[in-house]
Amino acid sequence: MILFDEPYVSPELLDYAAARREPVLDNAVARDLSRARALSGADPLNLVPEAEFAALCRSGEAGGEPPRIYTCSENSLAWVSAHVDNPQLVGSIEKLKNKALTRELLRPLYGDYFYRRLSLDSLRTLPFEELRLPCVVKPSVGFFSLGVRIVRDRADWQAALAAIEHEAASWREQYPDSVVDSEDWLIEEYIDGDEYAVDVYFDAQGQAVICNILRHEFASASDVSDRLYYTGASVVQAHLAEFEAWFNRVNALLGLRNFPTHVELRRDAQGRIRPIEFNALRFAGWCCTDITLFAWGFHSYGCFLEGRRPDWQKVLAGREGKLYTLIVLNKPENCPPVRSFDYEALSRGFGRVLHVRKSDFTRYGLFGFLFTETPENARQELDSIARSDLLEFTS
Repeated sequence: MILFDEPYVSPELLDYAAARREPVLDNAVARDLSRARALSGADPLNLVPEAEFAALCRSGEAGGEPPRIYTCSENSLAWVSAHVDNPQLVGSIEKLKNKALTRELLRPLYGDYFYRRLSLDSLRTLPFEELRLPCVVKPSVGFFSLGVRIVRDRADWQAALAAIEHEAASWREQYPDSVVDSEDWLIEEYIDGDEYAVDVYFDAQGQAVICNILRHEFASASDVSDRLYYTGASVVQAHLAEFEAWFNRVNALLGLRNFPTHVELRRDAQGRIRPIEFNALRFAGWCCTDITLFAWGFHSYGCFLEGRRPDWQKVLAGREGKLYTLIVLNKPENCPPVRSFDYEALSRGFGRVLHVRKSDFTRYGLFGFLFTETPENARQELDSIARSDLLEFTS
């Protein structure tokens, strides 16, 4: 079962849903997409009316297997919470969507972890001396690194408050409060270590099934952007077993069943793993989870919806020595007005481009996404794009 919603539905997910006749919630976005497919001669979507779809979401409550539900957008979570009479499903969404609640539930694993939840007004008036540095300030309900700021000193704190005031209005225009709540904030200790993004689902027995592992790299110590992610045989082989074991320990506390989530975490030099955030009922947002298809040849959401576990030994064979990248073409801060973006010029800077995904940059804070294949021992092109503000490709 799939819910489509703004801001974006990838063609790959649409084709998958149509080919399998997956039940799709009949909402305005899905109707428009289905109408466009009909005009192009593509297979239609299997649209299911709201009441019937909500009833399907209730199945499994009487001791049976929970339904498998997937959405490409957190905009859909509000509909599920408002229309679906399934306390386990709705409760699971709340456990992950509210970062403060997630922290509280995982306290038995991280009893010494510092965090503090505040309203926007309380954040504005919080004395700098009450911070435990370094720390991270971010929306308690949010995604896509919106509003995330690292604070190491008083100057960082003042800059974070100023940026929050400036950006909050635009978030309200682009996303509902259920996706980014600019009135509810979290201050938590800075987690040191290497950052990873993992698409994982918990099966009917609550066991973790990892569908992809991405290393998230940054241009500098102060960078919090989503610019560069990559996977590869070396990344998956190094972390598959330890991440799966960690997810199973986490889910012993969360109790998720037949539930997909995109998780960002950090692993320090001693091998300790700490979560940054969990995203409910989806894998990597927008079209980002399609890196699994471009890199490994299978749909991440297909694994979840069909209840399959990737055969990683078979998948990785012959792909050694390569990095498969997801490059988020996010706008720089204080980006000047842009009329056009030269995607062809951008692509010429890479040895092999797997896919270019354009975005409506007049509406959203990014120009699109780029998927590439790069030799592991020749990654200069990745280091370059991580540092670029992309303005050289704009006019």
